[in-house]
Amino acid sequence: MIGEFNEPFLAAVEEGWTVARDATAHASTMAAIHDLDSPMYEKSQFAHPLLFSEAEFLELSQACRALLSAQLKLIGHLIDTRSREGLLDLLRMPRRLAGFIHWDNLRHGDATIGRMDVVPTRHGYYFCEFNIFPGVGGGEAYEGSRAAAEALGFPRAGLTDSPLRDLAVLYASECRKRDLRRVVILDSTMHSGLGYPRQEYLKRYLEELNPGVPVHILDEVRYPEAWLEREEAERTLIHRMFTYEEVTDGFVFLEKLWASGAVLTNGFEPELRMSKRFLALLCEPGHQALFNDEERAAIQKYLPPAFSLTEANLKAALRDKEGLVFKIDDSSSYGGSGVLMGTDWASDVLEQKLREPGVERWICQRVVEAETVKLRAAGDSVPHEYRLVLGFYSYGGKANGFLVRGSRTSKVVNITSGGKLGWAFVVSEEGRQAFIRHARSRAEDVTARSA
Repeated sequence: MIGEFNEPFLAAVEEGWTVARDATAHASTMAAIHDLDSPMYEKSQFAHPLLFSEAEFLELSQACRALLSAQLKLIGHLIDTRSREGLLDLLRMPRRLAGFIHWDNLRHGDATIGRMDVVPTRHGYYFCEFNIFPGVGGGEAYEGSRAAAEALGFPRAGLTDSPLRDLAVLYASECRKRDLRRVVILDSTMHSGLGYPRQEYLKRYLEELNPGVPVHILDEVRYPEAWLEREEAERTLIHRMFTYEEVTDGFVFLEKLWASGAVLTNGFEPELRMSKRFLALLCEPGHQALFNDEERAAIQKYLPPAFSLTEANLKAALRDKEGLVFKIDDSSSYGGSGVLMGTDWASDVLEQKLREPGVERWICQRVVEAETVKLRAAGDSVPHEYRLVLGFYSYGGKANGFLVRGSRTSKVVNITSGGKLGWAFVVSEEGRQAFIRHARSRAEDVTARSA
């Protein structure tokens, strides 16, 4: 498990820690993320990376593929047995989105871009969220951790690169295949004001991998009207950063963009796949026949048991609230919103909160106790216990490293509620030993020693 795997490394970090090394790492991280215009990220950095076992990475990669495959089979079944509007009703999405969904993408999943949130425990790993979304955040944490690790002379992990670069590889291939003229990283004025990082790294990787194809970061206000003309639109690739709830103009701009023939990497099908309802639907006994043996095994081993809340089971759920987390099934609820830990609320208060949007808007998931690890945030004089959640990236079927989020106080771990973030580099046992040697060294020129 991640705590045990990192124990000797973290001991070596403490043995070799100095104020100067901490300052060097922090300055390098800040230099790497300063241009992203996100004070929230700048204030939320761990002082050093974590390590992740290569063997466990491969195990979770296989589990991730099986869970995503099972979800697609379930979606295919729901499409075959319900109308499109009925499926949107089930997942609490507006019916008007039916015309903005690439329904074929929900059959094959080739365009799957996402981050699976994984809770590490002392006994195993559990997938607690399917963040299937083109603009899923956190990849910038890799850049900050990489910069700090290089400044301190740590060896390169080697097995995985930046998740944003992996995404750029997918898009660059699409640009070459279609002979596209430009890429637009499309935000909305509402989403861009929330404090998340600007997509400068994705822009840089796209420009590096596709020389001569300009990349623009725009929103619905600044998007050139000329690019909505058919000839220009069909040569423009669109990467969307906002959810349907962050559309600001009643879909006026998106209707024009959709009609223009622009190459949208995703419609609103990612929001459909992000619905927390799937955490319960995948566990339902009546759906198990849809899956193969590997998929059923992954669901049983890696998904905490979950069920849909109804009036019929509400009282039982309230009695069992200490062992449950309640999640509203809005696909666009993220950043820790729409999540209630049963143990945090008295039964009557919890029932009131569940009834406000409607009891059947919630799913209940069995709580798994996240592992805690002693880590330093930037500027800490001593390490502190942090409860961890890992973000496991998957782009087009390729798995990539781990965003690390940690909280000292909350079981809902997110930087918007005071959590910290960093990266876990995937390493072999030989790689772990190299990190330990470098962490222990107090020499000023650790880079020279690593040569």
